[in-house]
Amino acid sequence: MLNAVSGESAREAVDLLKSILRINTTNPPGKEYQLAIWLAAWLEKKGVASRVVDLGNGRANLIARLSGSSGQPALLYTGHLDTVPPGDLAWDYPPFAAEQAGDLIYGRGASDMKGGLAAMIFALSWLKQNDITPGQDMVLLATAGEEVDCCGAQAFCDGGGMNGIGAAVVGEPSNGDVIVAHKGAVWLEIVTKGRTAHGSMPHLGINAVVHMNAIVSSLYQRSFPVQPNDWLGLPTFSVNKIQGGVATNVISDNCTCSIDFRLIPGQTANDVTAMLQDIIQELTPAYPELAAELKIVNYRQPVACPEGHPIIDKALACARRISGTPVNLRGVNFYTDASTLLQGLNLPVIFYGPGDDAQAHQPNEYISVTKYLEAINFYTNFGR
Repeated sequence: MLNAVSGESAREAVDLLKSILRINTTNPPGKEYQLAIWLAAWLEKKGVASRVVDLGNGRANLIARLSGSSGQPALLYTGHLDTVPPGDLAWDYPPFAAEQAGDLIYGRGASDMKGGLAAMIFALSWLKQNDITPGQDMVLLATAGEEVDCCGAQAFCDGGGMNGIGAAVVGEPSNGDVIVAHKGAVWLEIVTKGRTAHGSMPHLGINAVVHMNAIVSSLYQRSFPVQPNDWLGLPTFSVNKIQGGVATNVISDNCTCSIDFRLIPGQTANDVTAMLQDIIQELTPAYPELAAELKIVNYRQPVACPEGHPIIDKALACARRISGTPVNLRGVNFYTDASTLLQGLNLPVIFYGPGDDAQAHQPNEYISVTKYLEAINFYTNFGR
């Protein structure tokens, strides 16, 4: 078992993480280019070849590669450069100062997921500096835009980046567990149309709000005809935004509703739109003037590692040896860049990162230094 973080190397690894946290890549607007350039310079000093892919408007991906000893398909390590905003709630620690208190380092992106990204980068640099050749090529991809539209992952795919990739490790926060599946997402917008009238004469109008209420109420009586996934359970949805009407005394002629569906493997966006279309059709006899439009605002496919694939046991054994404590296999409800990177592919993938997924997007976000150093050793040994 290789130990990449003893003595001075551990201090250097912590300094790397703190430097990354101090570069603000809040998305929007992202501005990942500044961090990608900084990381490319850091990797160059360690002898690791990398390139920055300029996506325009201050956005960028970073790609690095270590050559392996065989012609086997490459192993992809990937994480994202951007973070969500720090929010309006005051922090106890400045969100871009990377202050440390005991075993914890505070900062926006510490858990989600600059900690995982820094650990991957340090692992590759340590292998290079110690002249250790991995069994296969290792590709590092640091992406722009995961927190909003996965633009960096899409650009990587569009450029043929997934050609020759045989497996992937995503450094999203897992608190040291091994994640083997995550849900997908469909963000659906429903718009109902009506006709205005005076509020005292509702019979002369067509109330779009009433029609939306009927659709949403019917939706809550439905469920998808699927069996629970072993790792993810059942699909879910949440109605999170409704807007309609112009004044209290005017019958609403327009109403918009935004719904977040979370899907399990085997489901697609078509399952969501089909359910809503069935609801609208069934409501038509009671509401003959109902007019509704459906629009998919965002679609990310569910992702699951092929059942029984050896990468799962390898990751679990590696994580357990390094931590010396029980490590869980589990799934998560959020989606990642893997939804974009693996579209149309059936590649093995696992998710492992030092961050705590419960810390994601929280004020006073932090990461454990102990978990971070363990993750470096995981990525170092897993990629050999």
